[in-house]
Amino acid sequence: MRIRDKILIENGYITKAKVKWYGIGTFAYPYLWKENKADTDYKKSWSDPRVTKAQKGDKRSEKRQNNINQNQRKNKGRKP
Repeated sequence: MRIRDKILIENGYITKAKVKWYGIGTFAYPYLWKENKADTDYKKSWSDPRVTKAQKGDKRSEKRQNNINQNQRKNKGRKP
């Protein structure tokens, strides 16, 4: 684990840490945090624990809506 990631986690932040994983030269990037400073174990999550599932769904629908609007703007020009 990088030193700066460890310092951030120890100070109570949720961090997407670079962690050496199984094998030679492979790294993983899980979200790590501690609930209490006295804890010795880190909590781990592969998705961002600060974002709820409802917020993720809203972002996807917004992206789809933006793509539809952009395609409509592109098609307003000359037609072959």
